[in-house]
Amino acid sequence: MTDSRVAWDDVHLFLAIARAGTLSAAGPRLGLTQPTAGRRLRALEEAVGVTLFQRTPQGFRLTEAGEAMLRHAERMEQESVALERRLFGDARDTGGVLRVSTSEWFARQVLGPALAAFTVANPRVTVEIVAESRLLDLDRQEADVVFRFVSFDRADIVQRRFTHVRYALYAAQSYLDARGALDAHGGEGHGIITMDRALDAAADVAWLRARFPGAHYTVRSNSRDVQATACVHGAGLAVLPRIIGDALPLVRLDVGEEPPERVVWLGYHRDLKGLARLRAFVEHVRAAVPKTI
Repeated sequence: MTDSRVAWDDVHLFLAIARAGTLSAAGPRLGLTQPTAGRRLRALEEAVGVTLFQRTPQGFRLTEAGEAMLRHAERMEQESVALERRLFGDARDTGGVLRVSTSEWFARQVLGPALAAFTVANPRVTVEIVAESRLLDLDRQEADVVFRFVSFDRADIVQRRFTHVRYALYAAQSYLDARGALDAHGGEGHGIITMDRALDAAADVAWLRARFPGAHYTVRSNSRDVQATACVHGAGLAVLPRIIGDALPLVRLDVGEEPPERVVWLGYHRDLKGLARLRAFVEHVRAAVPKTI
């Protein structure tokens, strides 16, 4: 090892590359360009005197030395995050940044109006919305508050049922005029719009597939907005949250049973329960958003 001094920023960079697999994906997470991230990685490897990653056409793979460093780096990260939570979790000041993660449609349709009112009432709080389907890690402080359709399985996460989402089956009138009755041969001849393969286990996907086994997929996407747009333009039948579908030029279809409701869970790390801005935010959105939407 040529230099025993390794800064925390270097460890943070190493972890980002190890998790993202490429410089182009890791750089933006740290506010770095790809060339800058590459230069800093080379400097880190020179400092420790070993190669940490094998460069391949598929991305960066950890070497044996990199695997050893990863174990220590993750422990350092855990201690650093725990210290930050312990310090900031006791903060009484309501000012600061609050990172909120949820899906794009839920942020826009459900949280949007409540967030606007919250920022007016709390002008010293900056709310950062991370709108994506990936389940962000509360332990790594990728987000402070998470709204998601899957409950949390860790004892150190404070969670509660936030709201129930109602769903319905929709189609464009132009689609119905062209395709005819829905019950013929279990949906044979019809097209369905649904979630992508990664979300096949979602309750509404299973319901749609069971209700119309003869139908074929026309559009699959993890974006409800993409599904809704495809449905409006006649691509097929779609199960959508009613808060989305009822506001669009679509026909809500009665096929004898409603798609299952889904629960949205709110969660945050227990070390942040003393954070004033988090408490204010949770209280505000729980009061502003109905128990069923």
